[in-house]
Amino acid sequence: MAEPQTNAKTNEPAKALSRGEIPRGLLVLFAILPLFALVYLMLGGGLFAPEIKPVARTFQGTTGVAGGGVADEPQRAEQVKAIMAVVPAEAHDDQPATPPGQADITAAATQYNALCAVCHGAKGEGDGAAGAALNPKPMNFHARAYQEQPKGVARWAIKNGLSGTARRSGMPAFALPDPQIWALVEYTYRLGK
Repeated sequence: MAEPQTNAKTNEPAKALSRGEIPRGLLVLFAILPLFALVYLMLGGGLFAPEIKPVARTFQGTTGVAGGGVADEPQRAEQVKAIMAVVPAEAHDDQPATPPGQADITAAATQYNALCAVCHGAKGEGDGAAGAALNPKPMNFHARAYQEQPKGVARWAIKNGLSGTARRSGMPAFALPDPQIWALVEYTYRLGK
């Protein structure tokens, strides 16, 4: 015959739960768990849109990017600096193994219209229909700051996206082969000239 269970601390017989009774500790857990989840979502940025502040840092190759005749050029310069701050430094100087040819860039134009124009706009001015709701706004490829940034930064942003970075933009990652990404990068630079 099995011995009755006892409470190890008080050496009293353990209280048996009646059918349908939920242990007190479990009730407390069910009451507290949603509070922890709410705090986590609030702190993690899941319930409220995070405040995006551009990181003002100096990078080689981006001198004199403010101004240039476009009304929002200073904001675009800050936008590029913020993007460059989240892209690993070793990616800034990446170059394609083989520069894209004209046929690659023509194919990239079709890809751009299918994948990118909805946010960046048909002319690459950051005014696409889906981009209107985004904060920060999509990149304007005509901005002097974009044209002066290293092409490796644009390649990294297309390949890895920016939504999972401190930048928290709506830019998704695109699982494309490197030659296609480099062709898209080249197309965006040409589109902006």
